[in-house]
Amino acid sequence: MRFSARLTLSSLTLCVLAACSGNAVDAPQPVAIEQDPPGAEIARTIVVTGGTQCALNVRKDRDDPEVFTAAACELKTGAGDAVTAVTLSFAPPCRRYTFNNLIGERYFLDEKALGQRNPACPIESFNAGYGWVLQRG
Repeated sequence: MRFSARLTLSSLTLCVLAACSGNAVDAPQPVAIEQDPPGAEIARTIVVTGGTQCALNVRKDRDDPEVFTAAACELKTGAGDAVTAVTLSFAPPCRRYTFNNLIGERYFLDEKALGQRNPACPIESFNAGYGWVLQRG
């Protein structure tokens, strides 16, 4: 009985010392993943405006679209010049994001490549389950 009480007290002491020291590491902030409200009309578009210029447009209902302009853009093509993936690079704190063509004409954010999300970047709140349409022009 005394052994377990000492072990618990020792563990508690170590925990308090670690929390009070300057070496404590803050836990990463959670990122709120977007969820569309029921009945809302949301249009998500990857707009390719030039060879290496792209933007992400999110239009909610009839509002003006929210535009996220990438610093660089890369299209990966497959058979018959069909676009199989789009990779967009953004300035820090954002990074590179790949959207893969998975279903018909829909592109989805590659959540596996995304890893841990950064709350300082609005793109990292995008729901990987929502499809995007590619618009070239």
